[in-house]
Amino acid sequence: GTYLALFWTRYAGLDISQVQNIQGVTLILSAVTAIIIGGLSDNFFKFKLGQRFGRRRFFLLFGAPVLLLTTAMWIPNLSYWWYFAIFFLWTMLNQIIMIPYSTIPSEMTTNFNGRTILSSTRMFISGLSGTIIPIVGAALLKTMGDKGATYQTIGTLFIVLFSIALVISYKTTWNGKIAEADLLELEEAKKNKQKFSLTRWFKEIGSVIWGYLTTLRIRAFQRHMAIYLLGVTMMDIFGAVFVFYVIYVLGKDAAFASAMLALGIIWNPTAPLTAWMFAKLGVNKMYSFAFAGMITLLLGFYWLSTQVATMSSGLFTTWALVIGTIWLFFKSFAYSLPWNVFPFVPDVDEIVTRHRREGAFSAMVLFLRRVTQGFSAIIVGMYLKHVGFDATLKTQSAAAHQGLINVLVWWVIAGLVVAWIISLGFRLNSHTHAVLLNEMERLREGGSKAEVTPEAKKVVEDLTGVKYEKVWPDLPEVDAIKG
Repeated sequence: GTYLALFWTRYAGLDISQVQNIQGVTLILSAVTAIIIGGLSDNFFKFKLGQRFGRRRFFLLFGAPVLLLTTAMWIPNLSYWWYFAIFFLWTMLNQIIMIPYSTIPSEMTTNFNGRTILSSTRMFISGLSGTIIPIVGAALLKTMGDKGATYQTIGTLFIVLFSIALVISYKTTWNGKIAEADLLELEEAKKNKQKFSLTRWFKEIGSVIWGYLTTLRIRAFQRHMAIYLLGVTMMDIFGAVFVFYVIYVLGKDAAFASAMLALGIIWNPTAPLTAWMFAKLGVNKMYSFAFAGMITLLLGFYWLSTQVATMSSGLFTTWALVIGTIWLFFKSFAYSLPWNVFPFVPDVDEIVTRHRREGAFSAMVLFLRRVTQGFSAIIVGMYLKHVGFDATLKTQSAAAHQGLINVLVWWVIAGLVVAWIISLGFRLNSHTHAVLLNEMERLREGGSKAEVTPEAKKVVEDLTGVKYEKVWPDLPEVDAIKG
């Protein structure tokens, strides 16, 4: 993401609008993959492959070798349609891998703190890689020079490492229990001598799609998605223009942009601290802390753009590195906070459907993520072309210069403000989650709905958006609710 737009515009013969269109259109098209993989992952335990390799983990093992084909997106001077096809393959593989992968913390434990540790740890590794890549990128750009072969080396190296990481993840994780309603469904099919096959599964795709739509009626998921999509889409927009901002607004080079991103490594040792803050402060306060910090630092980037011609070179560089470093600390929350929350959302759904649908929820997250990511890429490309931005030029017009600032600062701030407002009303936290789990356990053991406590009833209705009388249906009714 840091280097691809720069590589395609400078060494593949594409303009900024073509680059953003490739990314935008393929991301939107690949969103359909999310619908297929989410349902297939949830039901993969019904197949022999799922029983042997795990209903989630199989997809990691499958994706590892196929992913190596996507190194072809880093070959210079090929056609528009070549890059379109390879990037489309990349986005589809991303869905195939990441939808099952995102469900694994929910599979491995039901404990709130346990899931928080797992999610925080994987986000720590993600953050670490996100800083190692620019360090290596900056070093290679300095030693090999700013040329197509350098970017090809960077892209190929990290795709290979990603494939290795997938195999490691497959070997070191495990599956959770299958929900009672899902097991009954499987037993009923066996009793009727129905074999689960991909052909039959595809015939039921309408039912599956309806099942996806029912995820959106869960109130906690609605708010979670609004916060997550606004946050990460704003980070997509920021990332799409950051290197160009550094080169054309701040007057630095691509290696300096890499160095700014690489400084985020100093925050990686603080990951346990941020996990502790999440557990102690709660979801709402952490969101407020994160959004306030990000907005402040974006104003810092605007201030930098006003100081290029007046501040001494040494002082300017120092301020750029300081603001960039602190920004990376707060920017990480746009990803880590929603993913710390996500493993608890399927529990809210379970009390409504009595099914474990982590795959469906993960699919909806990535489906909507790809759609918003795709449209944002197209819109940014159209806007930059409209203001006259041309990455092949050494200097930009005043309109293009201002356009980069508008996208990086003001567009992103506007989206984050809306996400912050929504987060103030988010109610899923450690306390409400515990109340929800206790109520499910009481009902699972044969407890009567008539004996629900006022607090449990209020929490269940607030999180689900469903009247308490309609949750935890009798098992014969489950399939109708699931869709």
